[in-house]
Parts: sequence; C-alpha cells; structure tokens
Amino acid sequence: MADQRDRILEATLGLMARGGAHGTSMRAVASACGLNVATLYHYFPSKRDLLRAAIEHRRAVDFAPSPFPEGLAGSVEDKLAALLDHVFVGMTADEDLWRALLADAIHGDDDVFQPLLETANAFEHALAEWLVGLCPEAPALHDAALVRAIRNAVIGVLVEHLPQSEGRRVALEGRARELAHVFARVAPDKAGDPSADTHPGRSVLPRSPVPAPVEEP
Repeated sequence: MADQRDRILEATLGLMARGGAHGTSMRAVASACGLNVATLYHYFPSKRDLLRAAIEHRRAVDFAPSPFPEGLAGSVEDKLAALLDHVFVGMTADEDLWRALLADAIHGDDDVFQPLLETANAFEHALAEWLVGLCPEAPALHDAALVRAIRNAVIGVLVEHLPQSEGRRVALEGRARELAHVFARVAPDKAGDPSADTHPGRSVLPRSPVPAPVEEP
C-alpha cells in the first residue's frame, strides 16, 4: 500500500515538473501509474490533496535529518559554504519541478502556494537543526532570525539562478561561498576568536575600534 502511494506521488511530481499544477490532472496521474481514476481517488480524495501530498513527499526526501551525519572539518565559513552548496545541488537537481511550482505559486495557484509556504518553513526548521549539528562552535548561527535570513538568501539565489542553466553550477558554488563569508562574519568561530560574544543565540557583529580622544591644541 505504501509502495503504491509513493509510486503515485513520484508520478505526480514528474507530471508537475513537465506541466505544472494546471497540467497535472487526476486522469493523467492514473494513466502514468497504470491505475484507473477510481483507484486514485481511493488514495487521494481530490487533486488538491494529491498535489499537497506530492510536495510533502518531496519535502521529506530533500530535508533529511542531516546532510553530513559524520560532520565536517574546517572553519565555520568552510562548513557553512559546504552546507549551502549541498542545498543548491539538491534543489537544482529537481529544477524543472521547482521552476514549475514557483511559477504556479506566483500566478496564485492555491493548490501550490500554501504547500510551498509550508516547504519554506520546513526548510527553515531543517536548516536550524543542520546548523546546530555542524557549527556548535558558532551559537549566533543558531539564532532564529539569522536562520530565517539564511533561508531567505538561499531562496533568493535559487529564484535568480533556476531560469539559467549555463554556468549555473560554478555560479552557485560561488554564491554559496559568498553567503558563507557574510554569515560567518556575523557569527565568528568562537574557538578561534577570543573576542566573540559569550552569549549563545545572540548575533555577533565585529566591534568597531573606539577612537582615541583628540587633545585640544
């Protein structure tokens, strides 16, 4: 039963990648799975239920508990760059699907818009857990506002680069390093920076030097 359901969801995702939500009918999904439409309705009472389940299914695959269960070596910036690059690689692997879903959401398709919002929130939650596991020495990166800022930056980069495939891999590697450089400066490696803030969860900004007093002539 679970295998049949997964097969239906994978077929739905494939159709959505090619034709978007509007081009994915219950009849087309049933045909792709070798089922009759009545059997499909047994699993999913409506097209909205099917599309929502398909997006949730993809979300469960993309947001695994930890992309690097053995951890990573290097500085906070190195580890953050590797994590962001991993995210970009995973999401661009399904570029046709994400391009179609984003287009449908922008055009106001309610069957897609709400599940995409839930996906963004699930990504934020997964990102928070990944950062805690990969960068325990940088507690400022665990701050909820900073995690949300990283999530928004990642989504922005994907929206920018999804339409263009030429040179995208190299460009995304560069953007991963850029973002890591920026956010690592906000949350320095406490093990290597004795001036880092000692209060977990609070963003750390570089301290400006205090100007020396000017003596009157």
